Order: sequence, then structure tokens, then C-alpha cells
Amino acid sequence: MISNYTEREPLPLPLTAIILCGGKSKRMGRPKAFLPYAGSTMIAHIVETLNDMFVKTLLVSNEPAQFEDLGPDVVKDILPFRGPMGGILSGLLVAETDYSFVIACDMPLVSKKLVRDMTAARSGFDVVVLTHSTGLEPLFGIYSKGCIKPLEESLFAGSLSVQDLIGGLKSSTFKYDEAKYDSDLLPPYFNINTPQDYSRLITKGSSSVHQFPEKRKV
Repeated sequence: MISNYTEREPLPLPLTAIILCGGKSKRMGRPKAFLPYAGSTMIAHIVETLNDMFVKTLLVSNEPAQFEDLGPDVVKDILPFRGPMGGILSGLLVAETDYSFVIACDMPLVSKKLVRDMTAARSGFDVVVLTHSTGLEPLFGIYSKGCIKPLEESLFAGSLSVQDLIGGLKSSTFKYDEAKYDSDLLPPYFNINTPQDYSRLITKGSSSVHQFPEKRKV
């Protein structure tokens, strides 16, 4: 089911922002969260963008000490190095709101307008994830507390696929409208996996919005 609501709730939104800061950054070769961006770092920029939008912001990391100076509370991943599903579970267990907006720390182009439209589409669903011409973005979505038990069951069964999890929940997709949200050559869900992706981010060069980074495993 595709939702595309435009209703506006007053800020701060009654959700928690969960920023996933785990991962080993193997393809990048260094921690992605602390790559320089917009006068600071990617993670600091994302925190600054989202902090005032939500009643609470949480960072989830396998190494929480590295993120303590950023301001938001840092949650230690309860299942280290089990992929993004472990990070989502860790954040949802701590969150005090029914719904949370989940984003990875390597998506610094996040759009406030897009996030607000997505949050308005959450009612009645366990999960709302962004979809676009090349697929889903499970690490750019709205997750409810109703996901906790399915997450636990999947993780302890050895399944680490977020997309498989979503298929078993009451989920909705929010279709990305390129004409409505684009304000740059790169889309707001652009994620940094490799040095080449990072180069495209910082140069905002002649790359087309239809050229996407190598997909992460979710």
C-alpha cells in the first residue's frame, strides 16, 4: 500500500529519532559517521537536522563512547554486529514513544519535509518505509513498538534481513516523489557506502540523481 500524506503535526513530533551508528564501514575503510561534512561531520549534521523535529533523539552504536559528545543519549547495541536489525531493536526498546523514525548515520541529505510527510502516514501501520525507483530504503522509515517482538524473533532465529522482517508486518511504503522533494543532484536517501559515494556527496558534481550508490545489505 502506498501512502502519500501531507498533514502537518506541530513540532516536535511525538516520535523518537533513532540514528543507527553501527556497522564496520568495511567498504569505506574508516568510520562513516565521522566523515567531514557541512563544516562538521555526517553524524553531527544528521543530529542537528533531526534534533528539533522529534521529542527525543537516540544514537545506537556498538561503541557508544565515541558518540557521547554529540548531545543525544547513546544506546549500546544489545546485539553487537548483528546488522541494522539489532540497532533498530535496541533503539525501539529504549524509546518512550510508540513510533520512531529510523535512519542510518550515512544519510546526511535527509529532508525535513520528506520526514514529516512520512511520519504523517504512520497511523495503523507497524512500519512505513521509503520506496523509490530502485527499491526500498528500510533504514529510512517509521517503526512502531509493535516491531519489537518480530525483531527479537527474527534475530534469535538468525535472520538479519530487514526487508524480510517488513514483509511479515503490517507495513506501508511511502513513495518518493522526485519532483516534490529534490533540491539537489542527489536524493535525500543517498547513503555513503564507498569512497566513491563520499566523493559524490562532497562534490555534488555532475552525477545524476538516477545513479545510486551500491546498495547496503538490509
